Amino acid sequence: MSEQAPAGWYPDGQGNERYWDGSAWTAHVRAHESPAAATPDAGAKSGAFSKLGAAVRKASAEKQAKKDELAREQAEYAAAAGQLVTSGVFGASTVEIYENGYVRVAAGTEDHSAAVSIGKTTPFEKLSSIRFTDSDAEKEAAAPPAPAALAGTVGTAVTTLMSGGKNLLKGTVPGLAVAGVSHLATTASRRSVLTIVTNKTIHTLSNQYKNSIGIKTSNKGHGEVARALEAAGHAALGVSPVQVAEEEAPSAAQSVAETVVAEQSSPGPSLAERLRELAMLHAEGILSDQEYTESKARLLATL
Repeated sequence: MSEQAPAGWYPDGQGNERYWDGSAWTAHVRAHESPAAATPDAGAKSGAFSKLGAAVRKASAEKQAKKDELAREQAEYAAAAGQLVTSGVFGASTVEIYENGYVRVAAGTEDHSAAVSIGKTTPFEKLSSIRFTDSDAEKEAAAPPAPAALAGTVGTAVTTLMSGGKNLLKGTVPGLAVAGVSHLATTASRRSVLTIVTNKTIHTLSNQYKNSIGIKTSNKGHGEVARALEAAGHAALGVSPVQVAEEEAPSAAQSVAETVVAEQSSPGPSLAERLRELAMLHAEGILSDQEYTESKARLLATL
C-alpha cells in the first residue's frame, strides 16, 4: 500500500472494532466505541482506515470477479462437452472423455505415489487426437505365433522372435519388418505412454509411478484403461479403428529402412552386409522390386 494506517482499533464494518498492528490485522475484536469515548486522533485513524479498507475491498472484489469469470467459462465448456463417456486412471494421471470430443486431464508424474484427481476447476480441453503406445513387453507377449511356412522363408531366428523368443539376430531384422511385425527390443520395457493432444497442450502420460516403498513401477492393468480411453476418444472424434490402423501402419519398405537405420548406431552388421541381406530378400521374393529399390535408397541415403 502507498500509505499504512498507524496501529490502533478500527471499525470492521460489522459494528465492532478490530486491532490493526500497523502492518496486519490481529485476532483482537471489541465493541465499537462511542464518539464520546474516542481518542483525539480517532479522526486521523478513521481516515487512514478508510483508505486501507477501500484497498482491501477492491482487491477482494477483483479476486471474486476472476473466480466468477473462471466459473462462467467452466460452465460454458461443460455444456459444450456434453455427457461424460468414460474416465480412468493411467499411471498417476486421471483422464475423462466427453461425448462431444472434449477431455479433462489431471496429469501426474512418475514421481507421484497416487493418482492426481480431477476437480471442479480442472479445465475442459478440445481433443485433437489420442494414442496409446504399449510397452515393448506387452507387444511381445501379444504377438501371434509365426506360421510354420514362415520358418522356411526367413529363418529360424525370425520364427523364434515372432513366437516371443529373445534370440535377436541383427541380420533377420529386415525380414522381420517385411513380415509385418514391429521391432521387438531384447530387453523389454514395461513403460507405456498415452499421448493426448488438445487445443491447449500435449499431455504425455506414463503408466509408471512410485509404489508405497518409493520404487518406480507400472500397473499392467492400466494398459486396458488406456485402450478404453483411446477407443472412447476416437469414438468422440468420429474416427474409426480402420482409419487409425491405416494412419499408423507403415509400408513394408519403410519399416525395413527405418529399422536398419535405427540399428546402425549400435554394433552390428556393416552397410555392405545390410545391402547383401536386402539383395537376398529380393532374390528370395520376400521383397518386391519396388520395395527392394525403396529400401536400398533409404539405406544409402543415411551415408
